[in-house]
Amino acid sequence: MKPPGLILIGDIISEEFENELMETFLEHSKNRASTQDELKNRVTLHYGYKFDYKTNLVDLTAPLEHPIPASVRKVLDIIQPHISITPNQLTVNIYQPGQGIPKHVDTHSIFTSEILSVSLGSDVVMDFKNPTSGKVLPVLLQRRSLTVMSGESRYLWHHGITPRKTDALQDVVERQLRISLTLRECTPDPCTCNYPSQCDSQNYGKPQYCVEEERDAARLEEQYVSAVYEEIADHFSSTRHSPWPGVVKFLNSLPTQSLVVDVGCGNGKYLGVRGDITVIGNDNSYNLCSICQDRGHEVFACNALNIPLRAGTCDSVICIAMLHHITTTQRRITVLENLAGLLLPGGLGLVTVWAQEQHLDLESTESCKPCPTDGTEEGVGRRHFNSQDVFVDWQHKKPGTVPGKSGTVPDKSGTVPDKSGTVPDKSGTVPDKSGTVPDKSGTVPDKSGTKLYYRYYHVFVEGELAGLIRQVPGVELVQVTYEKANWCAVFRKL
Repeated sequence: MKPPGLILIGDIISEEFENELMETFLEHSKNRASTQDELKNRVTLHYGYKFDYKTNLVDLTAPLEHPIPASVRKVLDIIQPHISITPNQLTVNIYQPGQGIPKHVDTHSIFTSEILSVSLGSDVVMDFKNPTSGKVLPVLLQRRSLTVMSGESRYLWHHGITPRKTDALQDVVERQLRISLTLRECTPDPCTCNYPSQCDSQNYGKPQYCVEEERDAARLEEQYVSAVYEEIADHFSSTRHSPWPGVVKFLNSLPTQSLVVDVGCGNGKYLGVRGDITVIGNDNSYNLCSICQDRGHEVFACNALNIPLRAGTCDSVICIAMLHHITTTQRRITVLENLAGLLLPGGLGLVTVWAQEQHLDLESTESCKPCPTDGTEEGVGRRHFNSQDVFVDWQHKKPGTVPGKSGTVPDKSGTVPDKSGTVPDKSGTVPDKSGTVPDKSGTVPDKSGTKLYYRYYHVFVEGELAGLIRQVPGVELVQVTYEKANWCAVFRKL
């Protein structure tokens, strides 16, 4: 299987021509006979125009002195019957065995309708991921083959190569030195595709947020989730006192004497809903755990990515408004697998996440059922999210202070969220209007001394949470509902 719009054509060039092309670009790299980037996971050469990895854009006013080489012009002549664009930009990627490229979508606004790639030197498996459903399709790219990404595969699906030295095909195949020729047509015209969730032209001109490596994800979660909740725990807890009806209904449906684990329990508002079941909480914030302990609840501190409980011991698990703080799809799936792992066969799990559809027309969506949308969760239901990956503000009020004007907070690269909370490109640290530069904790004091914190959120689109749960082995999806601008899913351990 492959994503819609993806075209694969094998043996597009001869082995002799393949060797000639590889020798040419290895020589160019050695002699720096092109504009070159040495990235942490590969070496890239640019011709025609330089692709800027900091902005994910091309400066059309600054063509390079190195045009597309004559040898690649010969490749274009060969593949012309299979393409509809006229490439004017070439990026050559040189991969050593074990190297890869993070999943991404080529920028909509600067490139036209097709992305072309010719593979040289080695077969490799490229993973395509649908960001809406979470579905992953591994696709074999054979050496000397042409790949054409168009339509949905070009504009919606993320593609990348996992860094490893082997690929499991019919047999385990060792990767060799591989060179890819990525050919694109640059354009000054904005994109008008049918996939606005991934489109920078239709999303206020801001590049899509991307975490490239596991350590980036962990660092982001530490700085803009864990550290923030440690700081705001008391104030946060004071605003969290009313259990959501949907969660209470789920807990009330469980049999007497059930053992339940609340993963990401916050201040523990669900730990004491029923006296005839045992609910154990855990949270990544020590200060929130202390609040739970002061209230007499059983709780321990841990990260949901590594829960130190014996597998298959619980009747039920709940994870309320926590999964949206996890920064990558794979890490979200890991959390869901950990939740499922705690359950006994037949046990039920409940997960809720913020929805990007904050004003959903409930009656027009068959998978949802009407419910109140009064926005009891920090005004959820009154926000507007331009992107799925956003920073959401929290104004930490100290006794005796009056909130002042809010400043701005950079992401891990020093970039400032815009008014919607969307993370712009990596342009460096920018002071707020007062000239104040945020400190290392990701906060800005206002004139009254009140601090404005930003927390990372991945807001889910319809079908996304269900798609992730379907990737978890040994569980079945029971139902998905929409409550107070949240997606809520119940699953059962098989």
